[in-house]
Amino acid sequence: MSCLCLLLAAWLFGQEPAWQLNDQFGRPHSSAELVGRPVLIIAGGAAAAKTFDAWIDAILASFGGSAASRPFTVVGIADIGNAPRIVHPLIRLRLPRDRHRPVLVDPNGTVSKTLRIERATSNQLVLARDGTVLLHLRGIPVDSSGVRRIVEQLRVAVRGTSADSAR
Repeated sequence: MSCLCLLLAAWLFGQEPAWQLNDQFGRPHSSAELVGRPVLIIAGGAAAAKTFDAWIDAILASFGGSAASRPFTVVGIADIGNAPRIVHPLIRLRLPRDRHRPVLVDPNGTVSKTLRIERATSNQLVLARDGTVLLHLRGIPVDSSGVRRIVEQLRVAVRGTSADSAR
């Protein structure tokens, strides 16, 4: 796990962005955008992208629902590395269409491999300001138990304390 933290810290705090991905609208985003704020990542393969909005809506409701009341960054990542390149544009069109909720398209699965995203299921990660993974859930349904665990770790990240000291 510490190796993963070092990799995340390197790409979060390095001078050059460690990665750059386009969102579902073709807008570029880089790792540099995630520096200094807690981050909620909802990720998975293209099929898992169908749960992005449900997860984000449920979690944001605990923080007042609006972007202004959200003290963390929300990022979706769709790992489409196993799909033939010719269908990538079609997959991109099927991703959520809310311009305020970017879903970054990972065409080669590079970022997903770094974050240990499981393509076949929905993944939820909470990162502290320094890139430390506070929580990584895989394959759980959008329910109050999962949302509660994520919200708890987001609050830890917003306060800036470590997961261990919060217990």
